[in-house]
Amino acid sequence: MILLLAAPATGAMRPRDTVIEAPSVGSAQISASAAEDRYPINDGSGATVAIAVTAACEMSCAAADPQQIANTLGTFVHGPEMELLTVQLDTPSQIEFDCGYGAQACYYGSESKIVLGGNGGVAPDGASREFVLAHEYGHHVARHRESPSPFPPAIEWGTARWSSYEHVCQRSRAGALFPGNEGLRYFRDPGEAFAESFAHLRFPESGVPWRWLRALEPDAGALEAIREDTLDPWSGRTSLKLRGRVPPRRNGRALRSFGTPIDGAVSLRPASRSRFNLDLLNPLGRLLRSSRHDLSFGHRLNFTVCGQSRLGVAIRSKGASGGAFKLQIQRP
Repeated sequence: MILLLAAPATGAMRPRDTVIEAPSVGSAQISASAAEDRYPINDGSGATVAIAVTAACEMSCAAADPQQIANTLGTFVHGPEMELLTVQLDTPSQIEFDCGYGAQACYYGSESKIVLGGNGGVAPDGASREFVLAHEYGHHVARHRESPSPFPPAIEWGTARWSSYEHVCQRSRAGALFPGNEGLRYFRDPGEAFAESFAHLRFPESGVPWRWLRALEPDAGALEAIREDTLDPWSGRTSLKLRGRVPPRRNGRALRSFGTPIDGAVSLRPASRSRFNLDLLNPLGRLLRSSRHDLSFGHRLNFTVCGQSRLGVAIRSKGASGGAFKLQIQRP
């Protein structure tokens, strides 16, 4: 059973950041004033990152040190998406214009850009600038990861292993989570919870309070899923085959099962020209979906895995003839 517990009502509940698909005309003009260069992240990988400092921040910001920002990024778990990132350092007034009132940072998805304050300091909830940067980098990781069909993009849903581990599909169907809602449902947005969990992966002793759905507060399994999704991204569905024989008797059937560790679309189709009826079952044997008619070569039975870690399939031949079967399965 999934417990749907509300986020705590105490403490500063104003969103710390925003995710914006593309900058406004005014924000683009601010970006045009910035001097940009690439800096090594100094983690031994040889990776570099683009860092830009706006003209106003160059003159007035107290901590607009691009190499320091690059060094901090080098302490984050990352993949090749690091090379695609730009970090822009703004003045406080520019941050408010670029990211919205009260925000300490934002992420422009279409530009793979983090906009961050060029001063040091601590957010109202106790998050340091480095913690905020890690949160934004979590958005950047998700922006460059695939999400299994039929779910929303990973930047709204969270990465494949993490979202499956945290039951994002089940909780979204139950109305406890609102993927991609950066407004009133900010603290029920799994994309934001993923980014905050990424920051806690880097800063486990930060003391920053968890303000999202309490059930999503990261444990060791969630943090490991984030690490795996960052270093070894999910790359699409894989195939397997089930073979056997249906016994030659009326209502005879063959039972098989297969693992489904990641939520998403599963497809089953006959890989031979024999005709069968298929029943898809949960681990307790309850019927989830049936072909309702004979499946012949080239036809599919589709199902969206949403929290099931294993599925059973009952293969039934028409009449009492039985016979050999071969099923091709695609799963996330």
